[in-house]
Amino acid sequence: MASLTDQFNNGDHDAAIQAAVKRIDEKPTDPKRYSVLATMLIGIHAYDEASQLIVKALGLFPGDDELTYDAGLLAFSQGNSTLAIKYFAQLANAKKGSLKQDAQYMLALSYQQAGQVQKALAFALTAHEAAPEKVDAALLSAELLLGLGAFKEAAKLLAPFLQINNARVLFTYGMALTGQNLDGGKYLDEAKKLDPQGYDQQAGKVRDIAGFLKAQGDADE
Repeated sequence: MASLTDQFNNGDHDAAIQAAVKRIDEKPTDPKRYSVLATMLIGIHAYDEASQLIVKALGLFPGDDELTYDAGLLAFSQGNSTLAIKYFAQLANAKKGSLKQDAQYMLALSYQQAGQVQKALAFALTAHEAAPEKVDAALLSAELLLGLGAFKEAAKLLAPFLQINNARVLFTYGMALTGQNLDGGKYLDEAKKLDPQGYDQQAGKVRDIAGFLKAQGDADE
């Protein structure tokens, strides 16, 4: 299955999908094979086909963790945060499971998509605590903290990841310093150098922070 996924991730979508369909035909009693195909279909935005496959597979294998995760991923990809939360919560709240931490992270993203920032932050921090070495949950937590004006906490979360030279990490860390009236220019410049397009897309956030600081200053006066 790993080689199929690698083939898909390397851009050979059609061949990988055809091979995944063939593998299901060869062994229709293996839920993993349905999950691999579902993930590929979601990846190319073939949402109708993915939905049909997931509904069929969950009918055959009710409660399967990977298929439940795929169902949540499909709902999230389509902007249906309510349904995504329903599926991811089943896995995130389970006592154990290989997808528990991933589901907590996706639950955080789903609550963020729904505009429920405090719940998003709670699950992002839970996912970060479960796997502190992973950058994704730490970064999401920091971005959510920035939105709440908790600049010091955001910077503290990202400090251990500065050495990986990730543009989003450097950008968010630079913003967190700026929010504390410290010089974040070095990190923002490095982020722009690493990912100019991504920097431009996020530049509005710097202006938002500047506006936030001005509003705070006006209020203090």
